[in-house]
Amino acid sequence: MARVTRTLLAGSAAIAATAALATGGYSQTERPDQDRWRQYEGLTALEIPFANGPISMEHVPQVWLKLNGARPRWFGMDTGSTGIVTSAEHFAPGPGDVAQGPGRLVYNSSGRILNGEHYLTDIVIQRDAHTPVATARVQVLRVTHITCLEHARDCRPEQNPRNVGFMGVGFDRDSAQGTTVSAPKNPFVSLTSLASGQPVGHVRQGYVITRNGVHLGMTPELTRHMAFVKLTPKAHTPGVPDWNGAPLTISVDGREGRGTMLMDTGINYMFLSPPAGTRLERGHAAPEGTRIDLYMPDRQRPQPAHYHLTVGRRGNPLHPEKVEVVRDAGVFVNTGRMFLQGFDYLYDAAGGYVGYGWNGRVSHEYGGVTPGVSAAR
Repeated sequence: MARVTRTLLAGSAAIAATAALATGGYSQTERPDQDRWRQYEGLTALEIPFANGPISMEHVPQVWLKLNGARPRWFGMDTGSTGIVTSAEHFAPGPGDVAQGPGRLVYNSSGRILNGEHYLTDIVIQRDAHTPVATARVQVLRVTHITCLEHARDCRPEQNPRNVGFMGVGFDRDSAQGTTVSAPKNPFVSLTSLASGQPVGHVRQGYVITRNGVHLGMTPELTRHMAFVKLTPKAHTPGVPDWNGAPLTISVDGREGRGTMLMDTGINYMFLSPPAGTRLERGHAAPEGTRIDLYMPDRQRPQPAHYHLTVGRRGNPLHPEKVEVVRDAGVFVNTGRMFLQGFDYLYDAAGGYVGYGWNGRVSHEYGGVTPGVSAAR
């Protein structure tokens, strides 16, 4: 696919872009100005605080869900995967559910492979144990057994596992998970009704994640402070929005390369496939003193979004638990969830954007954001 060459920032010439909206296959012309957030005027966002408190090193953020045949329970909210996996005690197929055959989902960070049966079902997203917010109709994997990749980092085979409850809300993950796009899987962009009774179209397909919770949909108030980065489209099943991964330039001790990044709430560490020429050894942790600079989408003036860390210097709230160097081809960074200590994060599934907002909790010594719209050059 041809690389986007036009860059949009405050003061640059405005252009109009067209993006396919996944709900119905129609298109909408984007605003030809830098106030990308104005497109969200008149829309609603549904605030859902994390059930287990703010983002931290110690736990995956959790959100209340209710599936058929079971009480509401916490599900881990994972931007590093797509799709809901659940053990049998948390989902009993009933009337209206559609069996869709065997399936599996691979978690590359741990090496776990969850195997089971797919069902198309309604799930209720809740603010707490008692308050429904919205309903989505998505494919769910009812897990029957767990197997492991050959070089799994953290995996134990298991038959009929219990207490499985994970909700993947990321994008561009199917090839990494060993799955195919055949049905809606992401409940946050597959809403069918709102508990308030408002039309579901009042909530934009996508979300804003902060340190304290997630907002389904977008409003100007949530997004004015953001640097928006345009994503490139990828082929997808009608009604199942998806985009290519977020572009990024990374510098490791001055060695620079272009690739993609993933903001992953499912892990507390960072892993990366570095540019050529670094001293990093694949398959090992990055040594203390390694300087890592991340530029989203790449180096520009003014810089849309950026941050840096030095491995081992823990005064930086954005510092992950560790930095692992992986053997993957190409340049890639999984930031882990400590990214959310300094940034708010947006995924606009309808328009094809990610957004980064500096939340003010971290010193500008470590990073920052210039609001506007940009694309990788």
